[in-house]
Amino acid sequence: MCALLAALLALLLPLSQCELNFNNDLENNQKFKSVPTTIKSYENETVLLPCYLDTPFHYVRWHRDDVPLVDSRHPEIPPPERIVLWSNGSLQVSNLKSEDTGDYYCEIMSNSNHAVQVHAIEVQSEPSIAIEPSGVLELSIGSTFEVVCLAHGVPQPAINWRLNGNILPDYSSTGNRQSHIFEIKSRTMSGLIECLAANGVGQPAVAGVQLRVLFAPELTLPQTVVYTKVGDRAQLECIVEAAPMATLQWFHYGVPIQNGAHISSHETELGASSHSLDSYVSRVKHVLILKKVRDADMGQYECRATNSIGFKSTTVELTGRPMPCIFKINPGTQSSTSHVLVWQTESMLPIMEFKLKFRQIPSANISRPIRTNWTELTIPAQVTIGPIYITSYTLHGLQPASLFEVSVLARNSFGWSDNSKTVRFATGGEVELPNYSTESELQYDATEESFDNEITQRSQVFTASMIHNAATRCGYSELAYLTIFINICLAMRYT
Repeated sequence: MCALLAALLALLLPLSQCELNFNNDLENNQKFKSVPTTIKSYENETVLLPCYLDTPFHYVRWHRDDVPLVDSRHPEIPPPERIVLWSNGSLQVSNLKSEDTGDYYCEIMSNSNHAVQVHAIEVQSEPSIAIEPSGVLELSIGSTFEVVCLAHGVPQPAINWRLNGNILPDYSSTGNRQSHIFEIKSRTMSGLIECLAANGVGQPAVAGVQLRVLFAPELTLPQTVVYTKVGDRAQLECIVEAAPMATLQWFHYGVPIQNGAHISSHETELGASSHSLDSYVSRVKHVLILKKVRDADMGQYECRATNSIGFKSTTVELTGRPMPCIFKINPGTQSSTSHVLVWQTESMLPIMEFKLKFRQIPSANISRPIRTNWTELTIPAQVTIGPIYITSYTLHGLQPASLFEVSVLARNSFGWSDNSKTVRFATGGEVELPNYSTESELQYDATEESFDNEITQRSQVFTASMIHNAATRCGYSELAYLTIFINICLAMRYT
């Protein structure tokens, strides 16, 4: 029955309504006792739109936008649900819903006048938002993609973008649709992409998509050089991070390594990264074990990892050479023309000799690269028990109040060690460089010419005397240092 009456109302109202003319709004409003009103309200509330003249009227009818609502000339036709027409011409709307938002036209006909007044209802609603794509998105580095957010609410929500909680700029907007173009430049972009809609009503709405950045394997070597000797057990390690998971193959001088009685390998899944956003990343430690090292096993090993995105390789050296020497701080008092150097190294095979190089540094040139001639000294090593070698050496005939730099190498039957880091020291006297540390570490100059090519013997002969070479097991290192110190003091006394 209600449906039939509503259909009848829709047929009758167009026949009875006259054209709404707002060209004389000022004149019309002067005839109204009511005032045009915009009411901002919320769902489920009730509002009253006033509409009455100074004089009696014949009829009143209401429209919402282009939709007829009620006409006092046809009381037999009930108004829509939640709509009530008051006797003074005002309109009541109960239990507001979002679809009640719009412009409401009150049209009144009196004895001699026809007037129209416009009101508005804005049903404010919390924002809602939808994002596309949604869920989990897996893309590789170099990919470009668009994320679109559609926001609804009254008033129109404002949208902001976030990546892992950080606000993002540079987005395009059309109406309630906003989009953001992303270019994946690195794996650090993985995480949660969110759009937030807020309009001051209720809580902001949030929608997001989880981005997982796929990348080629990344390799980490706990040790780039593994020191050993023939007959010992050796272990090479390679840590692989990748998404998706990578497979790994070991090579020795380009030849794939097969597991057997002599060589075995295994892998261990490491815990997820401390960054929860990287939980999808595979982290695996691969271990190659040589149960009993042979001469033929020495050399370069390649760790090569591959997944669907790409591959990466790196090399680790298995060698019997000595470890690089490390200079120690000398606690003794230095003279103006001599300096005592102390260094330590470790070798699985007996060390045969050391090669010490040093040169003077002009004080004025301390801030820029220097290429003066090096002096090279060959120092025989003493027989020792155990792999630890602690050696002291005194340089005599040095220029007083001067700066020098020095480095050292060690050799065993397998070959020379890598060059030690270069350190600087100063002889006693007035030095142009204030607050200068006696043996401060200097970054090794990788651009420098190779050691053997750049050494040029000076015509000046430096007198150098071996003071002590003592080596001991790790358990006796403190006793070795004490012995060295006593011998240094005795040597300086009789020099």
